[in-house]
Amino acid sequence: MKNLFKYIGLTAVLLFSFYYTEKMSNIVINNSSLVTEINENSNRYKVEAVSAIIEDDYIVPGLNGYSVNVLKSYDNMRHLDTFNSYYLAYDKVSPNVSLENNKDKIIKYGNKKKNAVAIIIKDNMDIINYSKEKKIEITRLVDTDTYDKNAYYEQINNDLEEYKKVEKMLNNSNINKNICVINNNIIDICRDNKKYLVEASTILNNYNLATIKDSISSGYIFYINDNVSVTDYKILIRQIYYQDLNIVSLSSLITEERD
Repeated sequence: MKNLFKYIGLTAVLLFSFYYTEKMSNIVINNSSLVTEINENSNRYKVEAVSAIIEDDYIVPGLNGYSVNVLKSYDNMRHLDTFNSYYLAYDKVSPNVSLENNKDKIIKYGNKKKNAVAIIIKDNMDIINYSKEKKIEITRLVDTDTYDKNAYYEQINNDLEEYKKVEKMLNNSNINKNICVINNNIIDICRDNKKYLVEASTILNNYNLATIKDSISSGYIFYINDNVSVTDYKILIRQIYYQDLNIVSLSSLITEERD
């Protein structure tokens, strides 16, 4: 029994010692001039989150924000004993209205603040090869026949008949972006699998280039029909770059992570 009380006493002393040490450390840190300076600058370096916009069945993704983590920032800077914004540490702040809580909604446009567009292609090999040559980041809809684990482009499951098989291929290669580009046939599968639902902002075919190139805007999701010529595609790409927009993968455009 004596030994039991002895161990209980030692444990209590150790717990109190840890508690006291932590409290004293917090007092020292909170009274540090460096911590004061980090606190004073925290609002300056904070990035506000942007909420997603929902309208009926559609959603425009928001953007995550970032707040300064004072203690981690202090830990990064204490060896310098001076404030340096390069060593600031941040915590991610999710939007109040987020895509992650509204996966039943359809994404038709990415967030305009990303200053980017995305291009979706299915089987237009001339354009796929041209994009590879020019290092244009595209997203391809694939099935069991067109899936390629070594492809340079992003791949999205579009196989209605063997959806699960293509899912397994993408998962095994760790390249599954959990996105569905919807149409009337595949939307139920997409919803059942809790995918991000995407609908093209506009479809480029072999007769509407003039209309589309005059209405390009940040956040657009272009679907390129299989009958589109490389010549028309080049004109579209040139117009996108002329407007100082980036071309990114579909997953990059719709994510709420900032660049």
